[in-house]
Amino acid sequence: MKAFATLDPKNLSLADKGMNLINGEWRGTENYLELPDPMTGKGMISIPDTSMNEIDDYIESLKAVPKHGVHNPFKNKERYLMLGAVCRKTAEVLHDPEVFDFFVDSVMRCIPKSRKQTEGEIRVTR
Repeated sequence: MKAFATLDPKNLSLADKGMNLINGEWRGTENYLELPDPMTGKGMISIPDTSMNEIDDYIESLKAVPKHGVHNPFKNKERYLMLGAVCRKTAEVLHDPEVFDFFVDSVMRCIPKSRKQTEGEIRVTR
């Protein structure tokens, strides 16, 4: 698997835990829920069940985000160009068969679709 892949979509289990992103830091929560596999209905992965007593850090993080201008090409040209470069690089690496298959498998784990349908959607996105 490539360095960016933090898990293998073909081998998920309830031991794999999702995280929340707060102020650029990945954090767990006190409680987790089982996310069912759309194909089998059995538990596939554990996802955060963030409670109200854990919410203050999220609110403070959201308050720190500017209300406008973050992606505005006139106010933040460098970020706009960087996001364009990210889109270009994403399209480029999706031509790598290993990366392409990783995303096909990842989508299929979340949404019950045929492999051909999912490959077509990733190809069009690329």
